[in-house]
Amino acid sequence: MTATPSVPQLRTRRTKTWSSFGQLGRKPNEYEIVTHNMNHTVGATPLEMGPGVHGNQWLLKHRDGNALKVAKLDAFRDPDQMTYRKYTQAMDEQETYIDGLLQHYSQVQASDAALTPAALDLLSAAMAPTRYLGHGLQMVTAYVQQLAHSSYVANCAAFQTADQLRRVQRVAYRTRQLANAHPQRRFGAAERQLWEADSDWQPTRKAIESLLLAFDWDQAFVGLNLVVKPVADELFLKSFADVAREQGDELDAMIAENLYLDAQRSRRWTADATRAMVQADSGNAAVLRGHLAQWRPHGQAMLESGSRLLARHAPGTQAGAIADRAGTQWLAFLADAGLGPQD
Repeated sequence: MTATPSVPQLRTRRTKTWSSFGQLGRKPNEYEIVTHNMNHTVGATPLEMGPGVHGNQWLLKHRDGNALKVAKLDAFRDPDQMTYRKYTQAMDEQETYIDGLLQHYSQVQASDAALTPAALDLLSAAMAPTRYLGHGLQMVTAYVQQLAHSSYVANCAAFQTADQLRRVQRVAYRTRQLANAHPQRRFGAAERQLWEADSDWQPTRKAIESLLLAFDWDQAFVGLNLVVKPVADELFLKSFADVAREQGDELDAMIAENLYLDAQRSRRWTADATRAMVQADSGNAAVLRGHLAQWRPHGQAMLESGSRLLARHAPGTQAGAIADRAGTQWLAFLADAGLGPQD
């Protein structure tokens, strides 16, 4: 009697372990692989220098010494899972779109030459000076990135910094185009005076300069991403686009709306990161609300003054309506971040 041959057993491939992620329960995706644990400044001595070196003392005081506890923030993930490759692809598409707008409106339609005096007044007062606003936001965002405890947060802030640089570049480009088309209007020469002296720009300028002195990471994050930036984006991108369209300036309205897409991405990661901070430590909710209370007056002052600035050039819209719309969007964003009015 012959023996029945045994059926060979197929070897199963064991899942590779990724110990750095802890009990992830799955393989990490591309976004996590290129983002996880990339912050080299975390530890008892953050930088590879002596503990008394200024850089180490700065990080220990202004990040690790904050009331906000974020040591367990690696649970946070960017909702857009943005990587450098994905970001550059997305920005290439958006820049191609704007380049197409500029070619069509500037080269084909010669739209700048056809702008009305009222539209030029709006651009001079409420668009050209925003290169100072954008640059201020860029500097503070870079600081938030540099001091972020988690590389997941740091990468989000790095892409936000690039967003602000993109905004500055586009405003500067449009300012040069307008200067060429209307040399008597002093585009490119008068913006600093407006930024420093126009009464309706001063609350925004004060908010930016206050942010530049917010050395503690938690204060900088709350002041920037939960107050000053979302309010500025609502006023000088979204509401500006509405007023520009009222004045027949479709080109600058569409450019502002395209830049507003970056603002929306910023809000998505900010809201998720804020909720993750509260989940990481229950005491963080009180810390965040305390900082928000300190920065909220800046946001309110920006709403009032920025809406007046835009309404000066909006024939069919009152300042109150602009402020109400922008304020409603800001409050909705804070509620999404888990920092809405408490019951």
